[in-house]
Parts: sequence; C-alpha cells; structure tokens
Amino acid sequence: MKAKKQNQTKKKMKPWLKAILIFVAVNLVIALPLMGVIEVLVLKGKGHKPSDMDYRGYISREYGIDMDAYEEKYHMEQIMIPSTKTDGYEIPVFTYETTEEYRGFVVVSHGMNSNHEMIYPETEAFLKAGFDVVSFDQRKCGLSTATYVSYGYYEGEDVVDVLTWALSEYPEGRVGLWGQSMGGAAVENTMDEAVVKENVDFVVLDCPMGAMDELTGAPAFQNRVASVFNKWMVGYSFDEQSPYAQIRDNNIPVLLILAGDEKVIPSVSIDQIKQILTDAPGECVVYTKDGAGHADVWLEDPEEYDKQVKEFTDSLDAK
Repeated sequence: MKAKKQNQTKKKMKPWLKAILIFVAVNLVIALPLMGVIEVLVLKGKGHKPSDMDYRGYISREYGIDMDAYEEKYHMEQIMIPSTKTDGYEIPVFTYETTEEYRGFVVVSHGMNSNHEMIYPETEAFLKAGFDVVSFDQRKCGLSTATYVSYGYYEGEDVVDVLTWALSEYPEGRVGLWGQSMGGAAVENTMDEAVVKENVDFVVLDCPMGAMDELTGAPAFQNRVASVFNKWMVGYSFDEQSPYAQIRDNNIPVLLILAGDEKVIPSVSIDQIKQILTDAPGECVVYTKDGAGHADVWLEDPEEYDKQVKEFTDSLDAK
C-alpha cells in the first residue's frame, strides 16, 4: 500500500511546472491571433513608408504634393473637439475649405499607421468637387493622445462626434463620409447611428477593413479567446468591432473603392462588405482598380480616382 502511494505521488505534476505550462498555453492561444494581426497589418503593409513616420516628406516625395501650399490653398485650420464617449480625450480635427462653389462637407477618416496628412491626395478629390473637408487624427495616430487603436470601434465613436460638430458649424448642403482601411471600418461602424442615417447623403469607402477575426487569420477558437481578452483589456470584443451588422440595412448611397492587388485586407472581408452593401437597400457603386495595392488606388490612377468621386457625388444631384 505504501509503495502504491509512492508511485501515485511520483505521477503528480509539480504545482510550479503546472503553472508554467498553463501560462505558456494561455499565452500561445492569445499570442497567435495577435501575431496574425501584426503580420497582416505591419509585415504585409506598405513597405515603402519611411520608418520615422515623416508623413509630410513621404507625401511630398511619393505624391508630389507641396504640403504647405496645399494647406494654404485650402485654408487648413486645427481645433480640438472633446470626445463624448471617452472621458478626458480630445479629438484633433483639421478643416479645409473648397476653392469651388460650396456643395457641402465630408468627414474623412484615415487608416492605421497614418494621420490626417497622409490622405491629402484622396480627399482633395472632394475639395475639387466643391466639398469642404473635415479630417481628424485617428486614435494613437498623428496628434492623438490615445494609447491604442481599436480597428474602427472607438474610431467610429470619433466619427460620430466629428460629424455632430460639423453639422452645427457648416452651411446646408450635401453631407458625406469617407474612410480608408481602418478608417473605413470606423465609418462602417457608424452607418446604423441615427445622426448618420438622418444627415449623411453619401459614403465613400476606400479599401475598407472588415471584421477583426478575419483580419487575424487565426483559427476560430483562438479568435474567441483573444476576443474575450480584448474585451477585458480595452472594452470591446471582436464581434463588437465587426462592422457587418451596422451596414446590413444601409440606405445611404455608397461608392466602394477597391484595390485589385489587395494584400492587407483579407478577400473574405472584401467579399463580405461588397455582398452586404450590394444587398442593402441603398445603392452601391463598386470601383476596382486593377494592379493597385492597399490604399494606393489614388496613387495608381489619380485622375480616375478624382473622376469616380466627382461622378458619384454629381449623380446624387440628379436624383
């Protein structure tokens, strides 16, 4: 009997070893989805961006835009708007005036690892078409003091705040939303909000992001675990970040701009967004630029990009 007890004792795992194994297992489950996100968003992102995040220099070199002249031409002004959902947080907002006859304004949202300056080329299409532009730095980007990005979740709340502010500041006219990549998810996440449904006349989505669990490329179980930890640590789950439910009943005309050589947003996300918006009550116009990479549609064909925006916004006046 004594020997049997000794054998059983030998088979028991040491408490400290068990703790280490549990710690390693849990961290693997959490880390693998996060590694997938890093691989998609960072390693597969635009490799030609400068490592020092010199946006002004990058835009000047790659797009041939004189930043100072641009801001002077369109009378750029900067203000801070308090967030209504995040205590103590202020949104850095930048406004630009069209040089054409005023037709309305557009609230624009840039992508991840970017700032308000990086979207000067794309959003100038609206300025040329007669719309004032209201831009802002997404969380943890540019002048934002936020400590993390949320892949369109909290950024969507900022879109609503900026839109609400602009509605009280600008004359009557057409109201639009434009979002690129993560900024696209931010805009998508607002499309079931009352202030958007009641006031926004059109939406332009440029290479928009979809659901987080598709972006990670991780197995479903790992995504579920990561989602729980995400909710615990930063306040939202992967399901809450997903914009699909918000766009499903959309009744606003949408121009969906896609890159033919997309390597950042998974094809399953692009297909989901396209299908949902096509099936929704609102009109959806799809423009795909063959050969263009993620968020590089304008760079691939600037004239066609401007033309697509102009024709889409002009079509609203004919209805």
